[in-house]
Amino acid sequence: MRPVFRCLSCLGVVLALAAPGRAQEAESRAEELRRQREEKAKKLEPPEYSSVERWLLRLEEGRLFERLLSPPEGYYPKLGNITPGSGFAAGPGYRKSRLFGGPMDVSAFAAFSTMRYWVIEGRLRMPRLARGRVAVDIFGRRSDYRHEPFYGIGQDSDRDNETFYALKTTGAGGGVTYAPRPWLVFGGSSEFLQPDVRGIDDDTSIEDVFNPIQAPGLGRQPNFLRHAATAEVNYRDPRPNPRRGGRYAFVFQKFVDRDQGRYSFDRVEVDLQQYVPIVRDRRVLALRAAGSFVPDDAALVPFYLQRTLGGPDDLRGFRRFRFRDENALLLQAEYRWEIFTAVDGAIFYDAGTLSSRPSELSLGNLDTDYGIGFRFGTKNGVFLRIEGAFGSREGKHFIFRYGHVF
Repeated sequence: MRPVFRCLSCLGVVLALAAPGRAQEAESRAEELRRQREEKAKKLEPPEYSSVERWLLRLEEGRLFERLLSPPEGYYPKLGNITPGSGFAAGPGYRKSRLFGGPMDVSAFAAFSTMRYWVIEGRLRMPRLARGRVAVDIFGRRSDYRHEPFYGIGQDSDRDNETFYALKTTGAGGGVTYAPRPWLVFGGSSEFLQPDVRGIDDDTSIEDVFNPIQAPGLGRQPNFLRHAATAEVNYRDPRPNPRRGGRYAFVFQKFVDRDQGRYSFDRVEVDLQQYVPIVRDRRVLALRAAGSFVPDDAALVPFYLQRTLGGPDDLRGFRRFRFRDENALLLQAEYRWEIFTAVDGAIFYDAGTLSSRPSELSLGNLDTDYGIGFRFGTKNGVFLRIEGAFGSREGKHFIFRYGHVF
C-alpha cells in the first residue's frame, strides 16, 4: 500500500504544480483569441457592390429623382405622361411655398407630349390651416387630348370599330379637406367643366362610324358642374411606394348639366387597396378592388365621361380605353419583390367588367390578363414601369409607363 500511496501523493503534487500553468495557458489563449478578434474587426471592410448597385444606392439615398423632378420649391422639369396614350410629355413647372410669407402655396406647370397632347394647370393651396388639419385648394386647368380611341359602348364592343376623337377641356374649381387624424381625410369640392369633343382628320374619326345615339354626347357637349364628397382611410407605408398598410377611398360625385339637364347624373366610386408585407417588406402582396357605379338606371352619361377599362393602369392586356360604360368593376393583384436597390419585380393579374346597370355587373363576365414587369424607383415613388401583359383575348401588350399602377 505504501508504494501506491507514494505514487498518488506524487501525482497530486504534479497536478497541483501544473494547475497554475494550465490556468495561465488558458488565460493566454483567451487573450490571444481576443486580440485576434480585435485585429479582425479593425480589418473589416464594407461589402463590395457592383457599379450599378452603387449608382442605385446613391440614387435612393440621395433622392435624386425627387430633388430633380419634384423639388419643394423653384423651377423643375415636368416629365412623364399626361394620360395613357399621350406619349412622353415634358414642360416647365414651378412651386413656391408660403407666398408673400403667408399660408398660401402656389404651383403651375405646362406639359406637351410627343403625340401633340398638352395640359396647363395652375393651383393655389393653403395646406396648413387649423394646425395642418384643414387644407384649401383652388385650381384651373386646360387640356387638349388629340387622339382618344373609341370602340363603342359595352364589353362586347368590336375592336374593328376603332375610331378616334379629340377632347379639349377647360375646368376650374376648388375644394377643402379635413384630416382629424393623419390617416383619415374628409373632403368636398366643386368644379366647372367645359368639354369640347371634335373629330380628327388624320385617322378614322368617331362621327364616321358612330352617331349621338350610339355615343351619347357626341353631337352636343353641355357645360357641367361637378360636385364631389370624399372620405379616405390611408395608412399605407410608405405612401408613394407602399410596402404595408391599406387605402380605402369612397367618392360621391354629382354631375349637373348646366344647359338642359339631359346629361345630369350621380356616380359612386370605391377604391380599396391592401398591401401585405412578406419577408421584412422585401416582398409584398398588393391587392386592389375598385368600382364605379351610376345608381340611376335612367341616367344618360356622355361617352367621354363614362368609365373605361384597358390600358397601362387597369386591364393591361388590352388597348387603352378598350371598353367603356356607365358602371365598372376592377380587381387587381400583384406580387412584388425587391431585386436590388431601387429595382423591383412584379407578377400581376387583372380582371374587370362593365355594364349599363350596376345590377348587371357579374364576376362571371370578367375580362382577364396576367403579366410580369419591373419598377424603377425608391420609397419616395416609382419613376418608371416596364411590363409585359399576356393572357387576354386580344394578344400581348408591352407597357412603358411613368408612375405606379396602385
